[in-house]
Amino acid sequence: MVDSFWAIHSATMLVVDSLEASVQFYRDQLNFTVREQQPHIALLQAGPFLLYLFTESPPTPDKPSVTLANLNRVDRSSVILVFRVEDCHETYLRLMANGVSFMTPPQSPPWGGWRCFARDPNGYVLEIEQAES
Repeated sequence: MVDSFWAIHSATMLVVDSLEASVQFYRDQLNFTVREQQPHIALLQAGPFLLYLFTESPPTPDKPSVTLANLNRVDRSSVILVFRVEDCHETYLRLMANGVSFMTPPQSPPWGGWRCFARDPNGYVLEIEQAES
């Protein structure tokens, strides 16, 4: 049971290089719904998952001396967005048909289940994961 002080929803916020390209990727290739969009920020949703995409976040009075930035490189990422699905292979094929490029086809790690990885336009890693049944 979740303590009562926790919010009903939670969300992830990602700093992106191009809001337009990122919204297009998550909307058109991953089937997210755009709930709100302004010039520098968008709120998207897939099922219960909320995702904020924004292009800049300099220090503010409530987070002084903190600048949020996209620090991804070709060989490094600081975030993995994990999407648990019922059928990893089916999801892989559907997303491939939508134009998502995966690093490898689904594989079974030593602990079981299935998973595969892709990257969004900003270098964030996406994991499609099917738990062992």
